[in-house]
Amino acid sequence: MDRLNSWRTGSALALAAGTASLICALAIFLFQDGMISFVNAWFHGLGLTILRSDKPWILGGLAYGLFGATLTGFLNGALFACSYNLVSKYNVSQSH
Repeated sequence: MDRLNSWRTGSALALAAGTASLICALAIFLFQDGMISFVNAWFHGLGLTILRSDKPWILGGLAYGLFGATLTGFLNGALFACSYNLVSKYNVSQSH
């Protein structure tokens, strides 16, 4: 099995998570009610409409969320690559 580069995998997931975070923020900014309904469906009617906020948007909040999503993405990607490499080291090929 090919080994995964932890930095590249982490960076790729960080880029994907950051992009998803920006798209999500834009969608919520433009279509708040529709996005609440959309995400509410994921939680089987848990009732996320109480999370609705009329607070003004601030750049600092967006930047903080983007940083958190990107950092978490990088760490999860790097952890995935390390785990993948560890498991592939002990993978015993079975021929039948």
